Amino acid sequence: MSTIRNGPVLTRTVCAYCKASGTLTREHLWPAALHSRLVAADEQSSNTFWLARLQKEIPNEPQIRDVCANCNNVILSKLDAYICCLFDNTLVHIREQHERVHFEYDYHLLKRWLLKLCFNSGRIHSSRDLFALDAVLPYIMGKSDIIGKSVQLFLQLSFPEIIPEEDIHVNVPPERPIICRPTMNRVGHSLFRVPGVGEKLLRTVHLRSFTFYLAFFKPNEKRGVSDDFADCFSRYTRAVLLRPSQPKIELVCNGIGAWTSVKNSRSNKLVFDIDG
Repeated sequence: MSTIRNGPVLTRTVCAYCKASGTLTREHLWPAALHSRLVAADEQSSNTFWLARLQKEIPNEPQIRDVCANCNNVILSKLDAYICCLFDNTLVHIREQHERVHFEYDYHLLKRWLLKLCFNSGRIHSSRDLFALDAVLPYIMGKSDIIGKSVQLFLQLSFPEIIPEEDIHVNVPPERPIICRPTMNRVGHSLFRVPGVGEKLLRTVHLRSFTFYLAFFKPNEKRGVSDDFADCFSRYTRAVLLRPSQPKIELVCNGIGAWTSVKNSRSNKLVFDIDG
């Protein structure tokens, strides 16, 4: 059982992460320390949040009250501390198109945090992929790297993009185009569709210029299936498959324009269609 509230009252039920009974605490969708960094990076005093299940913006960050104090303040807190450090060193910077980016990361800490964020979002929105996220809880909790192998992690870089005139609803002088910067941070789904093959639902996390994709496979999936998917997905999206054996990689910021990425974001779904 999980409870979504904004008040200070604690609820006694089962922890969504460790499945133990006890007094539960409030878990933020975005860690408070990271959220404050995002607001500061955009030189804002506050922020609003789009909640898909209500189809509207809300002034306060979505929260869910179904995590025990030990999971929230110890195990998951370590993941939040890591992403804040990575943000300060790398993610905070908006990248320009064709810029070369050196990305240094801890594969497992990064992927565990991304899955944690997706799991929180999934519970808040009662998402249809909750079963897949629940299945990798031992990995999120740092208890089994083997289970984590069933999830592929990709990284794509987004760059500032001029908004097309047909998408602008105000008069703008042609010499002063409106530029969309990759600052709409969000978590949701992507649908990768290949005619004649089928479609795959992925989890997506956008953090400024960095877009992470998580592709889920059955634990006993044949290696050739995941390899073929990784090859196809990388070729058509320019996303790079991250591997635990490569803690440092160099990427080129040529994945997707910021406006192209966000113009359909209210549906929380980005669809990649491959012709032929």
